[in-house]
Amino acid sequence: QNIAQIGSATNILDNNGNPVTANSDPYKIVIVPNGFASPILKPGNLLVSNIGNDDHGVTIPQFMQQTSTGKSINPPTAVMGPADMGFDKGKLLVANSTGNSVSILNADGTLNTTVTNPLFNGPWGLTIGNPKHGNNKKGLTSFFVANKLDGKIMRVDVTTPEGAATPTFNVVQIGQYNLLGGISKIDMHWLPKLKVGSQELKDVLVTINPANNSIDAFPDSSMLNAVTTPMTVFQGTPLNNPGGLAINPMNGDALVVNLNDNNLLEINMTTATVIGTKTVDPLVVDGQGNNSALFGVLAIKDDNGNLKVFFTDDNTNTLDVLSK
Repeated sequence: QNIAQIGSATNILDNNGNPVTANSDPYKIVIVPNGFASPILKPGNLLVSNIGNDDHGVTIPQFMQQTSTGKSINPPTAVMGPADMGFDKGKLLVANSTGNSVSILNADGTLNTTVTNPLFNGPWGLTIGNPKHGNNKKGLTSFFVANKLDGKIMRVDVTTPEGAATPTFNVVQIGQYNLLGGISKIDMHWLPKLKVGSQELKDVLVTINPANNSIDAFPDSSMLNAVTTPMTVFQGTPLNNPGGLAINPMNGDALVVNLNDNNLLEINMTTATVIGTKTVDPLVVDGQGNNSALFGVLAIKDDNGNLKVFFTDDNTNTLDVLSK
């Protein structure tokens, strides 16, 4: 029932602790995983991608889970218009919507590698895939990317050839969504398994489809090598141009934020039932999309066993939390 502001994505600190006014517009959220070794990133802290008011933002501020001042973790040349993010094997992967690439950052925030590919067209959604897939056991896991500008969904397979110093990145398209208003803001989450009705799915890429107002599933996602029609998990009201997806760690439900009404939804993906709907920003979204606030959502179970749902609010340029 309680919504509290964690901090501003605009008034943050730079790498040296000096105040800066960022080109904000906070979009996506990722949590620093337990056991992550870094001189600047603390496990349990939250990172927010500042895509920027003109989609040319260059900062990824780090916040504590309580009220705090964000501090940018990266040099400004490392990202351009960052959207979704994911952690894997000591690295942070960032989908650069404007930079048309995926940045791989080291644990200290510096740039390690920039991944480009002709299939990239405004990378937006990003999630880490099956850790057992591929032959790169000691390197990065295969990951998934979704394009904002053409609705393509892709898997990026990462391999390090014998004797090679750097990995190779092979990109294959596995899905295609229609656009909504000329774009498709697809969010994704990989799950090792998911029960949909009576079916037990494995190696599942769960996606939101804004143009179809649906939650979809791509089973056996690590093995797909061509464009595939996904399974529809849930479709229709109260989904209303879904813009962000998270998984409830308490029960595996989907947590979705809507772009057209500023609602947070909880949907049981097994039974295709709506568990709850809550407005988390009071401003009314008009027909042109003005006042649309919600793009990023992330859920955790806190030390007391309670659910906390963190979300970015584009109207206030803040990271907020919904809690008991």
